[in-house]
Amino acid sequence: MPDGPGEPAVDHATGGLVLPGDVVAVGRYLTAAKAESTRRAYDADFRAWCSWARERGFQPLPAADAAVAAYLAALSDAGASPRTIARRLSGIGHAHREAGHRSPSEHPGTREVLRGIRRTAARDGRRPKKARALDTQTIRALVEDLPPGVAGLRDRAIILTSFALGLRASDVCGLDVGDLAPSGHGGLDVTIRWSKTDQEGAGEVLALAPGVRAQTCPVRALQAWVAAADLGGPGPLFRSVGRGAPPRIGRTRMARSSVRLVLRRAAERAGVPLEGLSPHSLRRSFATEGYRAGVSERELARTGRWASVTTMRGYDSSSRWADPASARLGL
Repeated sequence: MPDGPGEPAVDHATGGLVLPGDVVAVGRYLTAAKAESTRRAYDADFRAWCSWARERGFQPLPAADAAVAAYLAALSDAGASPRTIARRLSGIGHAHREAGHRSPSEHPGTREVLRGIRRTAARDGRRPKKARALDTQTIRALVEDLPPGVAGLRDRAIILTSFALGLRASDVCGLDVGDLAPSGHGGLDVTIRWSKTDQEGAGEVLALAPGVRAQTCPVRALQAWVAAADLGGPGPLFRSVGRGAPPRIGRTRMARSSVRLVLRRAAERAGVPLEGLSPHSLRRSFATEGYRAGVSERELARTGRWASVTTMRGYDSSSRWADPASARLGL
């Protein structure tokens, strides 16, 4: 390590010099290796662990494996879901690796405790809640009763584009105006520059086809929003819309939490139940309606950017009764 600010560090393993600028550069790229949202989640999870550990008299870092196991058990007893507990463990492990310590998540005993928590939750009927899938008719209802004006045009474009392309909230909020390009089929090429499963930004270009109805056509919805908000230059595609005449269009991109508000407001206006409704409902609806319409699994997986067909099938809510094996047994 450097002896002081601006002093070079000696790497005793190789005999070379590591300059302060090298250390800064390495740190910068290590930070970039994780998405900002992931880093925030890890920080929050590690702070929660530190608070619990200090109350119990444990050292948070490096942590004793038995202490971490006790923490996971305490979380489960307090009603935390297995998914939340696993995420907390990931945050603890990340902090340990960053500090150069062995991660408690690698200890066999810790993994066994987590496995037991999952089995107990399943046995008790505590299963992960899934977003509710909507059919195409319900999607139409969500956008047909939106209020007139620029905000309504934006909300229509968000809902229809998310549904038509199976986008996550982070995907749709991450779009820029320049990510839309006319195609030769009356549709749009939509570039997803990075996503939850593409943190290195390899990117994917998706085909957004025009709809058969003017009111629910995602291509027309996007074009109407861009024109009404006067988004002729570069910058985020979806932004806040202020009040006034004319309404003030924000400069920064919408937060993912805003997509939830957009969807719930639309549902309330259309009389659609809110139970189980979330932005992820639009992604599940894409898979469900795609299966129902006979879209091939290959095309669904490509558009939805699912690496595993097994994972994608878990999003489908339509196929169970399409042709059940139990109906063919002659009973």
